[in-house]
Amino acid sequence: MQKRRILKILIPIWLVSISCNLPLAARTPTPTLTETPALKTDTPQPAATNTGVPAAQPPTSTIEIPPTACLPQVKAGTAVNVRSGPGTVYSIVNVLAEGATAPVIGKNADGTWWFVSISGINGWVSASVVTASCIPSSISIVAAPPTPLPAAGTCKTGYEYRLINADDKVCVSTASKNQAAADNADADSRRLVVVFGVDACKEGYVWRDAFSGDRVCVTNTIRSQAAADNAAASSRWVSGAYGEHTCIEGYVWREAKSGDDVCVLPDVHTQALADNAAASSRVAGTYDCISGYVWREAFPGDKVCVTPAVKSQVAADNAAAPSHTW
Repeated sequence: MQKRRILKILIPIWLVSISCNLPLAARTPTPTLTETPALKTDTPQPAATNTGVPAAQPPTSTIEIPPTACLPQVKAGTAVNVRSGPGTVYSIVNVLAEGATAPVIGKNADGTWWFVSISGINGWVSASVVTASCIPSSISIVAAPPTPLPAAGTCKTGYEYRLINADDKVCVSTASKNQAAADNADADSRRLVVVFGVDACKEGYVWRDAFSGDRVCVTNTIRSQAAADNAAASSRWVSGAYGEHTCIEGYVWREAKSGDDVCVLPDVHTQALADNAAASSRVAGTYDCISGYVWREAFPGDKVCVTPAVKSQVAADNAAAPSHTW
């Protein structure tokens, strides 16, 4: 049994081995292909015919050309000042002409001013007076230069020139400036000569009115005395050496003017003559104030009439002016 099994295994192996060892001549030959030369003939080629239809071109790949990059810039609708910093307190360093453009380099922190370059000069233009385009969100924020000090003589913040006249450059509060303007407007209505005429008396004096048209300026006491003497005149006259208006004993004519025959005490007569002599010195001047007002005197020659309180305020403003001014 054992031998049969071995034979069944060995016989197939032997058959395969024999077939692989056969000589090459015994194998079926592969036919060899031989190229047969073709006969050359001259065949006429058809002439090219113009059909009017362009020949189809082979498809080509399309190259995409990127668009030209958009540059950040501003354009001026009108001539625009270019300043050394982002604010009107800075000096003007250039001008962007009407219709001109300028490249934008950056902006200030709140985006209200653009930092531009014009002919090699860098400066700032207000965003409110130019039209910006192509500004990227990533544009640089440029730090502002230090704020320049105002010119000498200009007012500090919160103060302004009083301008009582064109040369009045005292820096005061807005309230003081407005008060000065109001007093200037009311000046004429506070002048004695405007209210009472050219014969107006200075403060402290009144017209005597001893007779019609008597514009001699006297104290209130003298005016009252004149009125009392006028009232008593008839009781002091007698018919005598000087006519019907001869004064009774102890009285003399007042003579406040020629023909004033009101009889008065001698000292009243003397006072009337003294008042007449001083009359011109008691007449109000062109700028004398009515009662309750005084000259403002903000500067030499300032004769605008104001209340005493305003006069004091003006003096205080003058004294404080250096601390309100650069």
